[in-house]
Amino acid sequence: MDSKPLAFITLDSTDKMPPYQQVRQQILVAISKGRLKAGTKLPSVRALAEQLGLAVNTAAKVYKELEASGAVVTRGRHGTIVQATGDEGSVAVADAASEFAAVATRWGISEKAAVGYVRAAFSSQVG
Repeated sequence: MDSKPLAFITLDSTDKMPPYQQVRQQILVAISKGRLKAGTKLPSVRALAEQLGLAVNTAAKVYKELEASGAVVTRGRHGTIVQATGDEGSVAVADAASEFAAVATRWGISEKAAVGYVRAAFSSQVG
């Protein structure tokens, strides 16, 4: 078992994307490409924060968003485990949904209104 499954993650201080999004995106890409397989145990929030030089709350936000997208599951004392199977479409949609939610929140758009935008977008794609 790999003792540092996220050793490949790097942060680019010149990137306009916030560090937590850089980390989340790199993990999603690793899952979609099969580098991180379902069942892989990820480091604790504290260990990830230490490894990357991030605040603990920032590392926690990464895992929270990955869990909300279905890419990982947190099992209490058993830690955070990769759950996604690497289905590129699902990972891409989960990543886009996370980004969409962040943009909606940043602009003060309610969840109900944001979901309305998504429904309208689907309607325009189908018809």
